[in-house]
Amino acid sequence: MGFLKPLRLLLLGLVVLELLALAGLGLPWLRGLGSGDDAASASPNGALRLSPLPPWALLPTSVPESDLVPFQRALEEAMAPEPEPAAPAPPPGPSIEEIGAQELATTVPPAGIAFAENERWILVNTATQRAVAFEGAKPVRVALVTTGMPGWVTPWGEYSVYARVENETMDSTSLGYPADGPDGWHVEDVLWVQHFNGPITIHYNYWRPESYFGNVASSHGCVGMRYNDAKFFWDFATIGTRVVVVPFGS
Repeated sequence: MGFLKPLRLLLLGLVVLELLALAGLGLPWLRGLGSGDDAASASPNGALRLSPLPPWALLPTSVPESDLVPFQRALEEAMAPEPEPAAPAPPPGPSIEEIGAQELATTVPPAGIAFAENERWILVNTATQRAVAFEGAKPVRVALVTTGMPGWVTPWGEYSVYARVENETMDSTSLGYPADGPDGWHVEDVLWVQHFNGPITIHYNYWRPESYFGNVASSHGCVGMRYNDAKFFWDFATIGTRVVVVPFGS
């Protein structure tokens, strides 16, 4: 394909030359029609006789610079180097929901936790940043979560959901921290909130990047989930549903 650029340049040059010639063709001769020079004279019988055009009459007159701008741009574009082809985008990795679905087959209840045969209960593992919805010993949903950061670690133990709020505003003033202070927060429209240990809840977290879920403990003690997981756990649980939190290293 390397011969295409010289060919384009040649064609553009020919077009420019032709247009320049047409711009000046016959203009001196036409000017002579209205003057008293010998460019045109009457024949003895009164007919108009045109004198032959001199060779220089076919040469172009001066062309305004503005008329050449389009041709200059076309030449510059033709001479510009061809862009390198863009590298293909890497294939996207699995979503956090797909990762959770893949882990269902290998997820089992930790040893030492008692449960009824068909009991619906929730396990939160702060070591793996996972929350699992169980029916007895069978896992039905694995959610990648973000739990309490150092200094705000989600407390381990066994609890029960005691309050559910479909849309809640979370504010640090309830814990004695000004919302505009260094340790404060004020977050509106937090969906699918399930309280199980004082202010500690399971809820939808929309303000953390997706890469945090399953990888980074970043909350003030709550168990944050992406929308679809939080909605599933909202529909799965009810008042009284048991929540078991196991600590780091479990």
